[in-house]
Amino acid sequence: MRLLVFVLLFFLTACQSTKSQQNTIPSPLELKADITVSGRVSTLNHIDIVHVGKTIPDTFSEGKISNSRGYNWWVSKHFALKSDFPEHKVRLYLELLEMSYPHYVELFGMAPANIDKKRIAVVYGSSRSRTREAMLDDGFTRGVHKYAGGETMFYNRAGYSFPSHREHHQRYIVIHETMHAFHMALNGHSTWAPNWITEGMADSIASHVYDPDRKQLTVMVFDRAPMNYILSGLQQYHQGGQPSFEAINDDPALKRGLNFFIVHFLLSDPERYHYFKQFIAKLMAANPHSEATLPTANKLLKATFPNWNKLEQAFAQFVSNIQPTFHIVNGPWEQNGAGYWIRNSQEDEYSRLDIIPNGRNTHPVMDFPTPAKRTLVSVKDDKQLGFKIAFQPEQLARGAIGFAFITKLSQASIDAKRGLISESEVDYTADQLFKVVVVDGVKIQLSHSHHALPEQQIALSPDIKNSLKNHPALGITVTHSNNSLAFRLTTNSATQSFSVAVSSTLSKQIDLQSISLIAKNNNHLITPYLFTHQYPIEKVNTANPWYFEQAPLLGRAFETCDAFKQQLIECEKQLEQIYTLLPEPNKHSTLALHLETQLNNWQRLLGNKALWQLSGIRYQLYFQQNSAYLYLINPSNDIATMAINEQQAVQLRNGEHRIKLHANSNVISLKWRGLEASFQLAVPNEVFDGVILNAKLENNLLVTLTGPYSGASNGTIRVNFIPYSAPSSATLLWQKQVDFKPYQKLLFTIDEFSEQKHNNGLLEIIGEFEVDGETIRLLKHIDL
Repeated sequence: MRLLVFVLLFFLTACQSTKSQQNTIPSPLELKADITVSGRVSTLNHIDIVHVGKTIPDTFSEGKISNSRGYNWWVSKHFALKSDFPEHKVRLYLELLEMSYPHYVELFGMAPANIDKKRIAVVYGSSRSRTREAMLDDGFTRGVHKYAGGETMFYNRAGYSFPSHREHHQRYIVIHETMHAFHMALNGHSTWAPNWITEGMADSIASHVYDPDRKQLTVMVFDRAPMNYILSGLQQYHQGGQPSFEAINDDPALKRGLNFFIVHFLLSDPERYHYFKQFIAKLMAANPHSEATLPTANKLLKATFPNWNKLEQAFAQFVSNIQPTFHIVNGPWEQNGAGYWIRNSQEDEYSRLDIIPNGRNTHPVMDFPTPAKRTLVSVKDDKQLGFKIAFQPEQLARGAIGFAFITKLSQASIDAKRGLISESEVDYTADQLFKVVVVDGVKIQLSHSHHALPEQQIALSPDIKNSLKNHPALGITVTHSNNSLAFRLTTNSATQSFSVAVSSTLSKQIDLQSISLIAKNNNHLITPYLFTHQYPIEKVNTANPWYFEQAPLLGRAFETCDAFKQQLIECEKQLEQIYTLLPEPNKHSTLALHLETQLNNWQRLLGNKALWQLSGIRYQLYFQQNSAYLYLINPSNDIATMAINEQQAVQLRNGEHRIKLHANSNVISLKWRGLEASFQLAVPNEVFDGVILNAKLENNLLVTLTGPYSGASNGTIRVNFIPYSAPSSATLLWQKQVDFKPYQKLLFTIDEFSEQKHNNGLLEIIGEFEVDGETIRLLKHIDL
């Protein structure tokens, strides 16, 4: 099978929407999601969100999701959210999901084929118990797993979330669970992929920074403070004996930190990035069942990446270079944009967040902002350090917030930051800190935990305090020179300066790039400005992590070179030269021209046999309302033409196309830039949608059971008769223990049913199943 031309047999059942629903709910094509995507940063311009009440939208759950008490439905372009939250929360979560959607597509290298007609279903309850109630309504018998913050179910491809007490996690969980639902929408399920893909990719994209003021979401954040997967990954790596990539793939146990490392490792290098896309396409086309997923993934990994030993060495080197910038010594810290605040704390205890940039991070992260013009903070060089404190006006007169210079860390503290020992083994009071904190909104207090430096205080000037009452934001700029620290305080309309003399010993220990944020008894937001740690956002519109707007062009060149490297002898070296220049956006125009020239040369050399690789055209078979369609993507700027069964050819311009198929067997002919290819495509007679229990009367009572997509499944089917005329015990007509396999269809004829004997009553068909780890209760009723 050609790599870029794969068929995903996602056989969906017919849409369940009624005519009235179709009139009530706008289609995905009618709603806008105006989002500027720049690398891994999405900025929301505008999205349409429509409240549709109790009308159930058409989703990839295919009728396997229902209404719930106190819940309402809302739709955006790509998502349908069922929630009992107030409107402002619903809007926030749909905005986050629409901002995440381009990155879901980027990670998998594809979108669900019929996303133009269906939406991805999301359920977000206001509590664990309310979420469990919604899951009971959909046929699940246990609710969300007791150790989970949310769960996406194989049976109906819907993500179920509930809020924790952490605001960061409230956003994280809906991005994470909906990533699973997106994954399942691609071909019906997600168990074709190992843990490091299913959980690693969901955790990676949900590892985010969100700026509510700018409506800006950064995903795939490798190095951050809340929910720090670097720290847990390093602990798992060292405690697990430094496992190899292969060992992590083959381990069915969930180790989130290691999975996180694998995903970021593969996506941090342009060549690995392209091989990873290729591997995902191969694995999904193979579509292994649960028990075959790990060995299939192992085999395909080694078949895809050309030098496995080299890859393993690179992974070990990647992990050895990881040094987390952030370490929450004690919290609870939250993050808004580049600022940090504590959710709550004891009045007598400081919350502490260490920030030590390592200077070697090559991943796109948004840890600190680039100082903007007319800001309260001015950081000109590495001798300066800045902070902006946005006070909660109601809390201005209580608590303390500020920062500390880390003058010395204990060895245990250093080892904990590297993941070599657990947090419980560290006495953090042994660390040496020079603290600078604003106390009760009226003074600054300076102290050192170990040096013989008396505690000093300086009052904020009346002008500063009066200004803070109207504009509660304070800038602090620190300049370090010789044996002195110079402080400049700035508000909207006032300034105040002072200096502090320090000993030569202490002065040598102060590093403006090694700090802690500290706070207690307030929710003020403090934003650090470090000169050496800035993250500019390029003004381009692409989800490519290197901001390369012609990424599809490079993908076509990569696939052509990989498929025909024996004929294109120098192509790998030529691509390596391009990879080295990708991190330089000013070179991108030149790279695009060079790639166009290369592809033209390769076309003359290779001819028709390389049409699929050179064009990058992909196709996928899918069903909508029991009709078969061909979903095609043409990533090139050249028009292709496609004819089906010698009928009139259709023009395929750049972008997506959906073409209805009519015959069981179709001969497809494709032409692109003078090249030609043809193939035969068979359309199955029946659609498939996982586990479905049905019953109907045709002389006898017939019960059918289908599915699942993957995994061993079993359970019990019972048929009861309940009369209308008078109360009596239900009559058990038939009962059977069943074991069913993926894609299997079972048909049962219930001979115990008799139309003469069993009439004027209700037939009740109950199915209770364990489906690939999910417990489901399905009901069907027939009135006689």
